[in-house]
Amino acid sequence: MPGEHTLGDLVEIDDRTVLVIGQELDVAHEQPDVGHALVHRAGEYLVLVDTGVTEAFRAALRTAVDRVGPWSRLLLLTTHGHTDHVGNNDLVDELAAERGVPAEHWVPARDLAQMRDPVTYWEHAFERIAGVAALPAPRRCPRRRSSLCSSRCARSAPRPGPTRSARSSACGSARRG
Repeated sequence: MPGEHTLGDLVEIDDRTVLVIGQELDVAHEQPDVGHALVHRAGEYLVLVDTGVTEAFRAALRTAVDRVGPWSRLLLLTTHGHTDHVGNNDLVDELAAERGVPAEHWVPARDLAQMRDPVTYWEHAFERIAGVAALPAPRRCPRRRSSLCSSRCARSAPRPGPTRSARSSACGSARRG
């Protein structure tokens, strides 16, 4: 029932099944929509139905996994490809690697394209909505491989003509002077 549980609460259904509680979108408090997840042990299998999103939910999933007993195979069933249901799907591979067991991911056929190439999928989905356009991907700074360019860097680098120090200054990696 609404209001009884908060994000990441665990509801033990039986000794092999735990429901991990998500939350509804709350724009006013900047809280994301997070789908519920089910953790169930069936024989040698650990079955996860959806994985939610957020670090707090990820931690709750790990706790639920520890509560359902021993397992030697891992199966993820994705109900649909929305972020609030698949945001922690990489946790399945992480858990399997930690225990040295196989993992299987199952997704609905209709969501397979989205799971394989989410950027293209969502760009196409938003094309159908009037007035909505995809933003261009941020450019990487040519001087810093791990940092994204600032808008000044993206405007000024790398263009033909400026000296190396001018490009470095635009990316913030050299002193001005």
